[in-house]
Amino acid sequence: MRRLLPTSVAALGLVLTACAPGTTGSPTPGSTPPAPESTSTPTSSQRPREIKLDGKDACQLLSSDQLPALRIDRPGKPRESDLYQATGCSWTVTGAGNSLVPVTKEGIEVWTAGKREGRPAVIEPVLGFPAISVTLPTDELRCDVMVDTSEGQYLTAGFDVTPSYRDEFPEPCDGARRLAEAAMQNLLK
Repeated sequence: MRRLLPTSVAALGLVLTACAPGTTGSPTPGSTPPAPESTSTPTSSQRPREIKLDGKDACQLLSSDQLPALRIDRPGKPRESDLYQATGCSWTVTGAGNSLVPVTKEGIEVWTAGKREGRPAVIEPVLGFPAISVTLPTDELRCDVMVDTSEGQYLTAGFDVTPSYRDEFPEPCDGARRLAEAAMQNLLK
């Protein structure tokens, strides 16, 4: 049975909101109800090591060898995110959108402390790094996964699906997680 998840409003997802097909929500500062699965914030002691994201080119966080497995068939395009004060990258393909944003001006706790609009939930670590998913109840076709890479920094991976293509792609949070895992593999090298 297919499990539907609410859409997310996470870090990079915002970057793609204007250009990704099927995206209807966008994150904004505001209060959020506590996460249904967990209200605890991942701590730095849970990170296997720190990975600083300063100066990272989001479009270079995926290798050309990884793109086919992610069903990405076009080059990424840099996108500015006012919310994160960062430059992310988006890969829009027929039926879906992918995005990555290296966030360097705030920590992942802004989501778990209710300082952003969205539903954060603690999920299984991504390659050993604490992670959360962020969804919006108004957009079940989008999800963002945030990976706590270092103190005051995190990587956001966003994935959204166009309604008429939902059977051709993974569930949004699964797609966002795959994207986050691929980028983290490269950051760990």
